[in-house]
Parts: sequence; C-alpha cells; structure tokens
Amino acid sequence: MRALILSTARVAALAVAMAVVAGCTTSDPEPKASRSVKPPEVALTEACPGLITDAAGEAVRAVLQSSQLVNDDAQTVGVTAMGKALEGAYKAGPKVRETPVAPCVVTGSVGRGSRVAEIRLSADSGKAGPLSPDRVGVRVVLGAQEGSVSFDCASTRAGSSAEVPLRVTSVFTNRFHKIRKDDRPEDHYLVVAHSAALAVARELGCANEGGLPARAGELPPAQPGSSS
Repeated sequence: MRALILSTARVAALAVAMAVVAGCTTSDPEPKASRSVKPPEVALTEACPGLITDAAGEAVRAVLQSSQLVNDDAQTVGVTAMGKALEGAYKAGPKVRETPVAPCVVTGSVGRGSRVAEIRLSADSGKAGPLSPDRVGVRVVLGAQEGSVSFDCASTRAGSSAEVPLRVTSVFTNRFHKIRKDDRPEDHYLVVAHSAALAVARELGCANEGGLPARAGELPPAQPGSSS
C-alpha cells in the first residue's frame, strides 16, 4: 500500500513537471519589434498650413531641392496658430518681445536624408520701448541663408492701432545651406517670407494687409543683413 502511494505521488509530480515544460515550449513567441514607420509625405502647400502659396511652395522646393516633404510634429504649426501667438504677444504689452511664436519646420526628404528650412514669425511693438526709425512700414532684409519681411499691423483682433501697431517679422531660413549656382536665393527666400507675412496679415485682419504688396516681386528693395 505504501509503495502504491509513493508511486502515485511520483506520477503526480512528473505530470506537474511535464505541464510546466509544455507551458514553456508552447507559449507565444516574443513580439517582434515593429519597423519604424516613415512619416507621411505632404504637398508643398500643406507643409505649414495656410502659410505657403503655390509660388512659395515652388520656392521651398528649389531651396531644399526636394518636392517630397515629410509631415513632422513641427509642421502642424500654421497660420492659425501663429496668428493666435502674435495676437497674444501684442497683448502681453511690455513683454511682447519675450513671447515665443512657434516656428514651422519644413523638412524635405531626399533618399535616406533630409533637408530642413524654417518659417518663423516674431512680434514687436512700441509697448516694449521705442522702435528705431528703420523699423517702420514694410521692410525687407536679405542675408546669406535667410530673408525676412516686416510690416506694421493695426488690428481690431489684436487690439493694435496705427499709432501703436503690432510689428510682425516673417523669416524664412535655409538650414540646408546649399543652393545651386544658377539660382538666386532672394528669389526663393523672400517669396516664402512674403507668403507667410501676407497670410498672417490676413489672418489678423491687419488694416490694408499691413501695407504688403500682393506679390513678392513688388516688395521694396532688400537691405543686406541678418533678421535676428
């Protein structure tokens, strides 16, 4: 009887051991790491929503030498967000120059690499201190890697007036740092900077669209220098 009990116990132990082994060998395999998903491509005019016209899109293509733009997080910044940020900056009064306005990064995909440019806007006003005489009206500045367009905005929405306007500067910067010899960078930088400036002027309801011309080719002559 004792032998039978011991035998039964051994069988039970063996069955448990076999079940554990079977459980280990039949478990689902480790999930494989998912392959990185390539960011979706967007049209040239959709890279920075509302800021880039068809002409500006072609200028971006020429600068980045790519017609395939990838849609990353920064590219969700468009005219609506920038208009709201500029409005908030003016209403910040003396701290107008300290209020950040998120830029829009334009990333061109070329093979396995990428080329980057950026559209950024900044705000200023007499509330932060007197502006220099050259910071009045439509002003164009062109540097080696960027171009900017500045204008005065009297806007009911922003609360700015002709006496104390919201001073907006639109800058397009080429971070790819290369351009073909037969291209003129100002023909590209200023087209994009003007497109963004005009879009924001319309978004904010600036009187007379900030004095900006309808086309970049009608801007006043550019002054050499940096927009910073």
